[in-house]
Amino acid sequence: MGHKLSKKGIDLTKDKVDAVVRAREPENATVVRSFLGLVNFCAHFIPNVATVAELLRRLTRNTAQHRFRFGQEEKAAFEALKHYLSRAETLGFYDPSQPTRVIADASPVGLGAVLMQKQEEGPQIICYASRSLSSVERRYSQTEREALALVWACERFHPYIYGTKFELVSNHKPLQFIYGPRSKPSARVERWVLRLQPYEYDVIHIPGTKNIADSLSRLLKVEQDDKTGAETEEYVRAISIRATPRAMTTREVERASAEDQELEEVRRCLGTGKWRECSQPLYAAISGEICAVGKLLLRGTRIIVPKKLRPQVVALAHEGHLRIVATKQTLRSKVWWPGMEREAERYCKSCYGCQITGPRNPPEPIRSTTLPRGPWQDIAVDFLGPLPSGESIFVVIDYYSRYYEVDIMKSTTAAKTVNSLRGIFARHGLPEAITSDNGPQFLADEFASYLQEMGIRHHRVTPRWPQANGEVERQNQSLEKRMKIAQAEGGDWKQALQTYLLAYRATPHSTTGKSPAELLFGRKIRTKLPHHNPQLLDLETRDRDTERKGMAKWYADLRRNAQESDIQPGDNVLLRRQTQGKLDTPFLPEPYRVTSRTGSQVTVEAPAGQHYTRNTSQVKRYYDETQPDEEDQGQGLCREPGAGNQGKETVLTELAQAQCDPEGSGSPKTWSPKPQPVADSSLTPARPKRERKMPERFTDFVMN
Repeated sequence: MGHKLSKKGIDLTKDKVDAVVRAREPENATVVRSFLGLVNFCAHFIPNVATVAELLRRLTRNTAQHRFRFGQEEKAAFEALKHYLSRAETLGFYDPSQPTRVIADASPVGLGAVLMQKQEEGPQIICYASRSLSSVERRYSQTEREALALVWACERFHPYIYGTKFELVSNHKPLQFIYGPRSKPSARVERWVLRLQPYEYDVIHIPGTKNIADSLSRLLKVEQDDKTGAETEEYVRAISIRATPRAMTTREVERASAEDQELEEVRRCLGTGKWRECSQPLYAAISGEICAVGKLLLRGTRIIVPKKLRPQVVALAHEGHLRIVATKQTLRSKVWWPGMEREAERYCKSCYGCQITGPRNPPEPIRSTTLPRGPWQDIAVDFLGPLPSGESIFVVIDYYSRYYEVDIMKSTTAAKTVNSLRGIFARHGLPEAITSDNGPQFLADEFASYLQEMGIRHHRVTPRWPQANGEVERQNQSLEKRMKIAQAEGGDWKQALQTYLLAYRATPHSTTGKSPAELLFGRKIRTKLPHHNPQLLDLETRDRDTERKGMAKWYADLRRNAQESDIQPGDNVLLRRQTQGKLDTPFLPEPYRVTSRTGSQVTVEAPAGQHYTRNTSQVKRYYDETQPDEEDQGQGLCREPGAGNQGKETVLTELAQAQCDPEGSGSPKTWSPKPQPVADSSLTPARPKRERKMPERFTDFVMN
């Protein structure tokens, strides 16, 4: 824990105070001021600290009388303070039960850290640490250097802080958020965050003037050689040398053959000729091809390799990462041993480089999707895009009919996706199941809650395997093709998309034999091509529709006192106002002339020449006093109250009969309204009237 036990007693180890002992001389007032901050923190352990540090304090004033000049006196004071800081009396003993702080700081050239504890006698420094930055680390931003300082400090003081909760102190405010739970830093900083996961800490921010580790990061001796980089390069070089097979000589094979027990038995049988007694039957089978040159055995012109050298020989044959057949051919031309080709094949298959660059495994047999029981039961969704315009296309396809809907969206969040599905489901109804990929909008809680509320099962396909959602992926290719054609021709891709959808939905599908619209809606949709649309046998629906409409017309005409308008072209009429104020008349004061009439629609001409088209209920005949007409007057304003109902019984009866039998075929009528007698106004009971009485307070008065 940073202490050395010897016959002289307890002393500090070198690495515990090495950061202070190796501190270089300051070069400006800022560095001196940072060093004095560390001295003041340990002032109660340094005798005569004010006197010793006075020479250095003068350097921080930077006045005309005290310009920065680091002379011999200042150097002596600096070395004396370094000596006091590195003494055993200055540093405390580590106590796991006391609150611990790790204070770190980064400068453009190095990192500094101090391990401190709040003990009973006050704050105690336990250990110093510092190191220089590599050439690559010096190119980091200041925030990244400060973040690296915290990671390095924790790993440097790992024996002290592992398993305990401590405070991680820095004078860089952004680190509180970078090392927070909701941080989304860069990839490099995120890796540093992962390195701090074994520790339990709280990031604390302090002002830079109170950071005692600042001087350690600035006063360290800058080393030009990157020891870390050099060690890494040496390690990689050693691995490369060991991994590269070196050349093999015949003499080396002969020495190994002399020590091989298997080949020793073969040489004995070769000398005696007693191959039947040989314990190596594989060699006995080719005894006529084996010969010996000293301790070296050959099969024809090929060397028989001893067991010790066989892995190296296979590695040499596979050098350059030849494939299995080429490696075997190389071995067959020069060497031999029993089971050589099997070992070569095993070695090639286990080669790391060949495995990561080799071909993929063959795909599994296709698993076709079972056709659902009916339309719009199982659907699939996917997003196509983003397009160059920043928009995406939301595609929804029905597995049964192959009918699909598209929605052009500028945002693909879960909320926008749910809103789009609401509109589509309002047109086609709710499906039973929905299939999607693993996009973030489909994994969101809002999307899952909506499907659960609607009672829809959600099936997500295998990640990174779009073929599992192949139906919608195939339609995406078709949509993308039409958009590319529109872009090449300079047209509107959105209009081209709608044109393609109309043609696709009306075209019989190659798999089902029917068009998507016919399978989904039960009818063929009309296109620009001429076609014969057979009459549907829906007599029951037509009869019910005629009956309901006849009853509704009879009741409405009776309630509204409806009658045919007798306005004809050439008549003068008054036009009803569209907006009416409190004192405005219901009709415009100027008369208009009717120019044409079609059904209940009339076209009138204003005095100024403008033409307006209105319904006959919005105009009223205008009577000119200079040319009175008795017949018109009888039909005008002085009409009797019950005159409008004359003949109503006969007209309604004939109308109902015509609607129930539009073809006049004489077929039985399904409905006929009963004639309603026209009531005489004199016999109609009057509306009840309230009884009027004289107030009792007027009983004593004579009233006229």
